[in-house]
Parts: sequence; structure tokens; C-alpha cells
Amino acid sequence: MDTTEASVRIADNCSIAACQSLIAEQLPDRYPTIAHTARLLGVPVRTLQRRLQQNGLSYSQLVENTRYERASHLLKGTDKSVAQVAKALGYADPASFTRAFRRWMNMSPRQYRQRRQSKNLGQA
Repeated sequence: MDTTEASVRIADNCSIAACQSLIAEQLPDRYPTIAHTARLLGVPVRTLQRRLQQNGLSYSQLVENTRYERASHLLKGTDKSVAQVAKALGYADPASFTRAFRRWMNMSPRQYRQRRQSKNLGQA
């Protein structure tokens, strides 16, 4: 499932990528509720749910996908600690983030970062 495809429309003026962007903007400060995201998009909650469902997604899946993509980017592209990455993704506890990351990748965030760094060294 490629949720970043700009051609997948949620509302007349909003793509899934735009919805993910709004979710990502909310993550450090608050859990991005569907009501708040729908309000930012200018659509009723039920319309957002229906449009996501038409594309084979639920709102919670979209939030998870967004968190995963941001986590991957932050672990690959920055020197932020796991705790800082967890906070940037809206997790109150780094252990909760680590559990979620293990569910997504079958490895800890530290293992993921180490593997990415060793791949980059091998390509240099």
C-alpha cells in the first residue's frame, strides 16, 4: 500500500500525502485525532473516514504509516537519540516507540540505525 501517492484523493483538495503531512505536523505536540485532522482539511469526520476507506485505509493506519515513515527518516537522516525521535513522533515514552518500531521493522530503532549506517559505510 503506497499511501504517499499524490494522485490518491481524500477530498476535492486533499491527497493522502497532504493528510499525512498534517498528521506529521501535529505529532510532536499532540496525538493527531481524526476530528482535528478533518477540521484542518475542511471536511467532516465521516467524509474523511469514507474517503480513507475507499482507498483501503483507516485513520489509525494512516497515523501509524506516518509515524513509521517519520521514524525511518529521523533514524536514517539525523543523530537524534531514540528518546528524541520518540518525542518527535508524539510518544510519551521511548519504550512505547521502541515497541511500535519493533512491530513495524522486527528490530529495535538502534539496530535499524546501526544497519543503515553499516550499509552507508559499505557504499562509500
